[in-house]
Amino acid sequence: MLRRIVARFYRRLPIVRELREIQRELPVIQHELRRIRQQIALPNIFEIEDLKIKIPQIASDIIRVEIYKGSYETTELKLIKSKLTKDDVVMELGTGLGLLSAYCAKKIGSNKVFTFEANPALEQAIIDNYALNEVAPNLKICLVGNRSGFRTFYVGANFMSSSIIKHKGAKPITVPVVSFNEKVKNINPTFLFLDIEGGEYELVEYADFYHIRKLMIEIHSWILSSKQIKFVKDKLIQRGFHLAESSGKEVFYFER
Repeated sequence: MLRRIVARFYRRLPIVRELREIQRELPVIQHELRRIRQQIALPNIFEIEDLKIKIPQIASDIIRVEIYKGSYETTELKLIKSKLTKDDVVMELGTGLGLLSAYCAKKIGSNKVFTFEANPALEQAIIDNYALNEVAPNLKICLVGNRSGFRTFYVGANFMSSSIIKHKGAKPITVPVVSFNEKVKNINPTFLFLDIEGGEYELVEYADFYHIRKLMIEIHSWILSSKQIKFVKDKLIQRGFHLAESSGKEVFYFER
């Protein structure tokens, strides 16, 4: 009986009625905030390390914030700046928005930069960023894997989370695959960039690194277990690489 009396009294409090009204109106408020944010005149072209980058409409809030702050791929850029030389030939798996390949093309020439992106939704964004920076690296929209063919690729709302590994909320699509070993032998790169969202675990098992002397790899601890990460590093050491430098917990630079 006392509990019912207290409950009736509680419901009559003005603050409780106001909170309930706000709760009912919350979806409308959230919609209005999204509409206002879309109308705010923010620039969609920014500069990061003297490179122009255009924010595509498909970019998630996470990517937008990184670009606004000027921190998008700056860890990788810092490593590349210190390691890239004029005689390098670059092969990149995981183009993203094209920032790293655009930088390399400016430094060593577009004809010496070969980059592969599995997510077809990023193609126009990459092309736009190349045009902004007046470069034209060799871009292929496909997955790079063990053998040529087709494979399921999982596209996340945040394009950086797109992967060959199935994960919550990702949309499966079918993409063409080219052979990693065939491309390495044809391109004959000296410097390899790997940012393939957990795909590194599978790749090191079959990869023939041929004449590659430098390797920058992002190892994705949010996807791979500690045992799988150890496997990746051990495989690289078995192939003659040694860890020369690391930046943060996920970006590593190997040489041989």
